[in-house]
Amino acid sequence: MGRQVCLGILALMILLAWGCAQDGSLQGRAGEGQGQPGVQTTALSGRFTKASNGAITDTVTGLEWYVNHQPDTTWRQAQAWAGSLTVGGGGWRLPTLPELKAIYQKGASAVNLDPLFQAPGAWAWSGDLHNPWSAWGFAFYSGLEGWHHLDYAGGRVALAVRSRR
Repeated sequence: MGRQVCLGILALMILLAWGCAQDGSLQGRAGEGQGQPGVQTTALSGRFTKASNGAITDTVTGLEWYVNHQPDTTWRQAQAWAGSLTVGGGGWRLPTLPELKAIYQKGASAVNLDPLFQAPGAWAWSGDLHNPWSAWGFAFYSGLEGWHHLDYAGGRVALAVRSRR
């Protein structure tokens, strides 16, 4: 009996460690789901429109979004990419955590993000630093926010944002 209990505890510890490795940390808070639950979540709903240059306009917030289709991006790479983006005249930056939460739409797609975004992952970096060596991000698949080391890249993507021009 004692051996079975020890094996059970060991199995739980392995599952916990595996789960943390998948998420990157135990840190996180439930997302507030500030998307528009009453709005259709398809590209035809009218909330989001995509221009020929790839910029996506959010008609609710007035922000423009642009997706980096490179998967596994570190925060430093994301920051450099957004700052050097020249689509539509430049002025792009990484979004704040509240801006990321505002486009979260539970049930819109497998990653709870409007299909127009076609992001290569469901966990996006924000421009908000947690401390000098880590930054906040948002997991669209779960609605959770969390922080990770600036050089962590596994499954992380970059979205750029700016005020509509």
